[in-house]
Amino acid sequence: MWVDSFVGETAKHFDTPDEFLQAVGYFTAGAALANRVYLRSPRFLGSNLYVILTSPPGWSHKSSAVLSGVDVLRQLVPKDEVLPTNPSVEALGRKVPTLCKQDVGHGVMLYDEFRSFLAHVKKEYASQMASLVVERFERGLPTTFSKVKDSGTEEYVISGKFILSFIASTQTPWLIENMKGSDISGGLMSRFLLVESREQKRIYALPPPMDDKAMAVLTSNLETIRDAHVSTEYTFHSKAAKRYEALYMDLKKDAESNGHPEYASLISRSPVYLKKIALLHAVLEGRCSTLIFEADVEAAWGVVKKSVESCRHVIDEAAAQEGIYGRSLIRARKIISAAEKIARHEILKLLHVKPKELDEILESLEQQGVVELVKEGGRISVVWKGLQ
Repeated sequence: MWVDSFVGETAKHFDTPDEFLQAVGYFTAGAALANRVYLRSPRFLGSNLYVILTSPPGWSHKSSAVLSGVDVLRQLVPKDEVLPTNPSVEALGRKVPTLCKQDVGHGVMLYDEFRSFLAHVKKEYASQMASLVVERFERGLPTTFSKVKDSGTEEYVISGKFILSFIASTQTPWLIENMKGSDISGGLMSRFLLVESREQKRIYALPPPMDDKAMAVLTSNLETIRDAHVSTEYTFHSKAAKRYEALYMDLKKDAESNGHPEYASLISRSPVYLKKIALLHAVLEGRCSTLIFEADVEAAWGVVKKSVESCRHVIDEAAAQEGIYGRSLIRARKIISAAEKIARHEILKLLHVKPKELDEILESLEQQGVVELVKEGGRISVVWKGLQ
């Protein structure tokens, strides 16, 4: 399988953890096959992936792994598909339509540091970037936005079949530090396949040079797979569908049983990535079939399971660092879910926290979509919505 070959070859030259090499391999294949393979469940679901690689500070060499995948991509996709970092919304509005042919298009966005992306989207001229990149382009939703100029209004229309592949890296301590009340909560991070590694299995003080011939073979093999597919729809075999459904229910149960509300959000797209990676595995196996088999689902589960474990590690450490806040957050969730509807002042009595701290807790729960704040006669009630 192509990703296994990619991991095997790059592992000869980088001491990057295998989890990162595997994630980059799937990202690379997914970007190369974007809009060429898909499944409908229930609507169009492409092969594009949103990946974040995270690790403790150290020598994980995440960027080296990403660059290896990018080197392959640059030989397969038009150079314009690799979008510049930190563009303005207007620049994207002008660029993206040029990448679409017959309303179908794809782009690649790369960030050495995820925090750079967040810093960029906070700027006024890029304020719509987060919604465009993280929500609309990930799912391929049609987008229209405009800019008023002295000469009139300039309108940008982006096809509903334009999708983006996004990969970035960061450090786990920064991720944990920013979990509370920040831009990475409230659904933004849930769009990404989070892959964390905490140890290196290989150490290369003086790595051997890359084998250009071997990388050329990898590129050629992926190109062959790419050229063999043009708008090819894949479907689940009945046994694969049954296995997927079982894993879906396990993920849902895991999300509901964890006390920290950020965790449910963080793994909410795991079932989607389970489908996407199963699709990619089926394509990369090179079978003369457009069916996704149970073995493809199992292979995808190996990747997604590691991501879920990564999310759990991050959340556990975040809760430990939050101390009283973290415990209060979990207690508030339990109180509200048990009551289904409860007045804000009653929660304040039960939690024994300051009003400002309760407001932060309720804001976090509201961002996760598990509660709704309702004003009734000058007072605020909190209604439990649960996981949708």
